[in-house]
Amino acid sequence: MATARDDRDEEESLRAKITEYFVSCPLCLEEYKDPTDLPCRHTFCKDCLKTYISNPTPGSKFRCPVCQKETEVPKDGLEGFTHNFFIESLQDTVLQPTHKKKCSSCVLLSQTETVATSKCITCHDYLCERCSSFHCATTLTKDHRVLTFQQLQSSEYQKEIQEQQKIICPEHKGEMIRYFCSDCNVPICRDCKDLHHDGHKLISLEKAAEMVKPKLQTKFCGMEKNFEKGEKTIDKIDEILGTLQENESFVQQEIKARAAHLRQLVDQREKTLLQELHQTTSTQRNNLQISRKNCSATCSSIKTTTDVVKNILQRGAPIDVLMLQHQLGQRLDELQSTSAVDDIPEELKLTLTTNTEVDQEISSGAGLGNVRISRQPALPKLKPQAVCMLEFDTGPEVTVDISVSPNREYVTTHGWKNKVKVCSSDGTVRQEFTSVSDTQLKHPAGICHFPDGRMVLSDTDNNKLFILSPQWEVQQTVDVSNPWGVALNNSCTKIAVAQGKKEKSVSVFSIDIKGKITLTDVIKNKDGKQLFNYPYKVAYMSNGCLVVSDTSPNKLHILTPSGDPLYQYTGPDNQLGTPDGVCVDEYDNILVTDRDNHCIHLVSPDGKFIQYIATRADGLYYPWGCTINQDGDLVVAQGNGKVKVFQYLEKC
Repeated sequence: MATARDDRDEEESLRAKITEYFVSCPLCLEEYKDPTDLPCRHTFCKDCLKTYISNPTPGSKFRCPVCQKETEVPKDGLEGFTHNFFIESLQDTVLQPTHKKKCSSCVLLSQTETVATSKCITCHDYLCERCSSFHCATTLTKDHRVLTFQQLQSSEYQKEIQEQQKIICPEHKGEMIRYFCSDCNVPICRDCKDLHHDGHKLISLEKAAEMVKPKLQTKFCGMEKNFEKGEKTIDKIDEILGTLQENESFVQQEIKARAAHLRQLVDQREKTLLQELHQTTSTQRNNLQISRKNCSATCSSIKTTTDVVKNILQRGAPIDVLMLQHQLGQRLDELQSTSAVDDIPEELKLTLTTNTEVDQEISSGAGLGNVRISRQPALPKLKPQAVCMLEFDTGPEVTVDISVSPNREYVTTHGWKNKVKVCSSDGTVRQEFTSVSDTQLKHPAGICHFPDGRMVLSDTDNNKLFILSPQWEVQQTVDVSNPWGVALNNSCTKIAVAQGKKEKSVSVFSIDIKGKITLTDVIKNKDGKQLFNYPYKVAYMSNGCLVVSDTSPNKLHILTPSGDPLYQYTGPDNQLGTPDGVCVDEYDNILVTDRDNHCIHLVSPDGKFIQYIATRADGLYYPWGCTINQDGDLVVAQGNGKVKVFQYLEKC
């Protein structure tokens, strides 16, 4: 329950925002004195306009200081411009004015300036203590209502203020605004009605206000959505900043490690690379921070404006709504059209590229390497609902894994049937293999492709990895105990292999420039504790981080390139089912098949749930292996042998 203190704090916050955005003159940047409207609905102090307008002769023209719209000085000079009674009312009822008001009667009667202590809410005259006691003593003013400034500030009198408030017609100074012309969409007085709006459809101010309120409410709601979008953009920029920092640290470590090996000859080259890295990340960081600042400022403006609109809709009199509908509507339209809540600078990925024949280049210093900048594509836009682009049947066997060849063929493994199948791009089964180079397959599990069409195939019961040519000839054989899922990193210099419940580990093999495959790391324990229970499938992210699906309990591990734990993912409310397949898209988002719950989870690079890509409602049935094809679509192999291809990203 909100406390009195909370109410006071909220009121003070609202006052501050109203002061900044609605009670500060754009010219002097101070609280309005005699607020005066131009026809374009921008408001200024009358004295500021006198200073700004170089030629105040009636009929002369000048441009609005805010919108630059050409404006003509009225026939009555500056006095012909409309007085903004709403802003004046805000100053009296919501704010605590910083300057003293002068008694209107004293100025007229005795040409003296006396500090006002009250205001007539009927005719808007400010009155000193002496004049306030006589104000209602004439025939013309006997029905007027005078309130002290303390009463004006009190919520107790707000309803009475709204009921008593009358606005003078800007064209006919002696007449009050009484009607609303629905044909011309303007509030008018009795003289306006007779002279300019004869035969037009007129309605009451109250009814007109009720008609206008929904329009402002709609724009107001749109601003709330824009504000939410801006907050998400800020979160994403913060995430990119964090990733940039991690990326910088990682590349820094690589640079320093390599430099240490060649320290005597390459000290100067190391400094140069670090300077390049720092300069690049500093520039990118500055760009991101500028975007964040711009987005934050826009969000602040949206929040402030919607707060003010909400206050006016809830507390403003009908005439307040009508008089300000153009000004507020224009402000909301301006904020609605802003792109600051969507603009995110392109993301950079930094990696260290090295020369494998560095020993020959030590004397030149080039062997240490260079900082390579890879620009990430724009942030992904997800479709409201994934679209199934293709569906085909490979047969009645469980499809353990799937990969797409460079020529768009689908290769599926069927471990329990000891076979591998090849389907054309339209899903037609073209070939079936039960052996490779005279070696009988015994539970083929993992499959992935090199860019040149070669394949890595794991055979669990044969305890081997096969490196196969595009023609399915064995080029190399690697002994690996209990291999399941396999994955290649982006540069095709490493192969990761998940080694099931027997080994409970992930082995990483390096591929040198001549194609020699060497075991370089076994990821198993961390700080003396078993890291995996049943590592089943693996995938590489673009920065070299490794994603490992683990069962019993069901989770995803996201590891650094050196195998240190970064994040874990267990699904919304820890309800991740058996993660039989995992892959990574071009944005480093992780897609994991959830066999038990018949769905696909989309997971952020830092292990946070984004949304479900497809579910049983989309026809999914025991999703198993998965991969991303050349079009960026998700390919899912199911336990019933069927394959589905989903487009889940908006295409540029």
